[in-house]
Amino acid sequence: MRSSSKAPKRIGKPRPAADAGTAARLARRERRRDRSRGEILDAARRVLLRNGIAATTLDAVAKEVGVSKTALYYYFPSKDALFFELMLEAHRAQAQAVHDAVELASDGVDALRAVVRETVRVFAPKLDDFRLAFMHVQAAGQGSVQFNKQQFARIRPLNDLLFAGTAKKLGAEGKMRPGGAHVEPRLMAFLAYLAAIGLLTMKGMVESVGDPLLYSDEQLIDGFARVFAAAATSSTCAAGR
Repeated sequence: MRSSSKAPKRIGKPRPAADAGTAARLARRERRRDRSRGEILDAARRVLLRNGIAATTLDAVAKEVGVSKTALYYYFPSKDALFFELMLEAHRAQAQAVHDAVELASDGVDALRAVVRETVRVFAPKLDDFRLAFMHVQAAGQGSVQFNKQQFARIRPLNDLLFAGTAKKLGAEGKMRPGGAHVEPRLMAFLAYLAAIGLLTMKGMVESVGDPLLYSDEQLIDGFARVFAAAATSSTCAAGR
């Protein structure tokens, strides 16, 4: 019987050194990819703020960042996808800040104050990001920007970050008292959020023409907080009597 000259196959796990080397290479590749993606988003933000959505093209973004349009497609398949990521990041940072502040709130009234305060605190120093998140799509006109179901599925959970904690605290404080405003807890949290958006919209509008508001951000935040505190105190929301 002839003996085989082939070496026996190695059985078992790969050598740890090889695993470590592969992991390091993958980690470096991922860091390079994240850095390139971040550079593209930064360039897209500059182009959007300079030109507006209608005049922004992938060619313009590629030129701004110094890559080919083909390279840009590797990260973002369309201008809408690029804009969505910019918008999502702005919303995510603000929603997380609101959520964290609401978690520390002592009660529903304090949570309502946190919704207004943190929304203004995040966006007031960065009104360009506020405009990207809330204004540019409207300025571009209906149908100019298209988002798909997958993108909406990524942004909708931010609503829970923004409103669920406040609604829970308000709901835990008892039912609405007779004669109260009869506002459902999550709706009241949303109204506090809309108040902050309105404040920022007015602030951005008047400051851009050199005519700042008479009241400071702190005064406006406190005013809204007092209004919502009065509404919540006189009509605490909960299910059932």
